[in-house]
Amino acid sequence: MRVLVGHARYTDRLSYYDDWLDAFERAPQFDCVPFDIVAAESGPRLSALLREVDAVVLLHSTNGDTTVYLDPHLEALARREVPLLSFVGNEVSLPGSPIADKRRVFSVLKPEYIATQLRLESGKYLFSDVASRKVVAVPHALNPAAYRPVRAIGDRPLDIGARAVKYLPHLGDDDRNRLMQWIATNGSRLGLKVEISDQRLDRKGWADYLNQCKATVSTEAGTWFLERDDATVNAIREYVLAKPAGRFVLRNDSALRRLGHKMPWWMRSMARRAMRSGPIRHEALVNEQLDYDDIFERFFKGRVPPSHDGKCISSRHFDAAGTKTCQIMFRGRFNDIFVADEHYFALERDFSNLDEVLATFHDPVKRQRVVDAAYDLAHTGHTYAHRMQQVYDLLAGADRP
Repeated sequence: MRVLVGHARYTDRLSYYDDWLDAFERAPQFDCVPFDIVAAESGPRLSALLREVDAVVLLHSTNGDTTVYLDPHLEALARREVPLLSFVGNEVSLPGSPIADKRRVFSVLKPEYIATQLRLESGKYLFSDVASRKVVAVPHALNPAAYRPVRAIGDRPLDIGARAVKYLPHLGDDDRNRLMQWIATNGSRLGLKVEISDQRLDRKGWADYLNQCKATVSTEAGTWFLERDDATVNAIREYVLAKPAGRFVLRNDSALRRLGHKMPWWMRSMARRAMRSGPIRHEALVNEQLDYDDIFERFFKGRVPPSHDGKCISSRHFDAAGTKTCQIMFRGRFNDIFVADEHYFALERDFSNLDEVLATFHDPVKRQRVVDAAYDLAHTGHTYAHRMQQVYDLLAGADRP
């Protein structure tokens, strides 16, 4: 099947973007025609390419952080005569990257299929009315070529390591930040060699880092609260930006965001440092410094998480499984793929079973059993090759009654 695969190349620090594109390019079921929507010359080529393919796939990168790169191509894509499947990146409401923007794009494109990384009931809540056929659950997966064990777990220098960007209080969920901070603060007291950082790595760097760690700590990705209209996040944003800061705040959805995407990573890092304390602040940095308790009390206290929450398994969980890095995580559903204490060590949110979890982690036999179970599970049913077959079967049957 000849498939046009739309993607947006603007960062190498979100490794699952690379993994999904590689998967389509390597899949024997597809004759992949990669199409970078960011490239300046992409516009004139699109209409011609659409006449030469059997289907269109839009990857997470086309809408995850922003839809501005996709917007110029909507008219041409809407005129297609072949089925279109779109993945969705960041299925949470974020300041400057709202769910409403993704829904607006889909209402124009009318994709036959929308592939959610959430549990199916949650994906349907967000997008069933803007998919012309149906929403399908296609979670992340393992790239065995990139994530594999190259160092025995007993030879790894770090007991626990993690690299994760801080979750914003706009999500109404502080679990991941709280877990990372607790381990960073108390790890050495517990006799553990620990490194916790928010510095991002490219794909090779991340795979190498996991091979330095006996274990990593994490939680389910996403949020407890999903909204199609982003009402809560918009209210929080208005509250935060209305505060007198004495400095100019560059908004997340500013047109200058594209300029930032064009900078090499070292230059972006320098700009971030400059805007932490200079006369110009970036909204993302302002958000990182917010008081979580203040935001929670004002906007989330007393709210009951709905059944269609936005919690899900992420690519990072499969990356760790592929490198045979043990995972210590708050108990969760993980798309009903990972099972607590079978594929990861389940920590209670109040840390009440911490001693038991650490004792099991320090037992090399029990630790290896959990590591091997997660590795085997990923390889037997959750590699990108498995996801490619799922997508192929879906698109191959698109024209059948």
